[in-house]
Amino acid sequence: MSAIIALRRWMLSLSARRRHPRIDSMVPVEWHVFGSAVRHLSRLGDLSIGGAFLRTPAPKPVGSPIVLDLAAPRGTVTVHARVAWTDATGMGLRFTAA
Repeated sequence: MSAIIALRRWMLSLSARRRHPRIDSMVPVEWHVFGSAVRHLSRLGDLSIGGAFLRTPAPKPVGSPIVLDLAAPRGTVTVHARVAWTDATGMGLRFTAA
């Protein structure tokens, strides 16, 4: 099962649903631009089925492919995303298939 499917199933199992429920988060996450060896450590601001907000002082341009390594109870989950929007506090990510 792919990491994105596992993440979506976990999100769907939560109570208090809305179209795209968001969970406030301050979870640390390691990430990098796809194809780059330069890794960054940041925190998630929120998380939903379709994406996440990544707090970072240096957001990447809209459209950039991002790889997140999330710590989960059963090990690290690698999730692929694209930058959907940015602001001064970070970047909104939309999850994609690897």
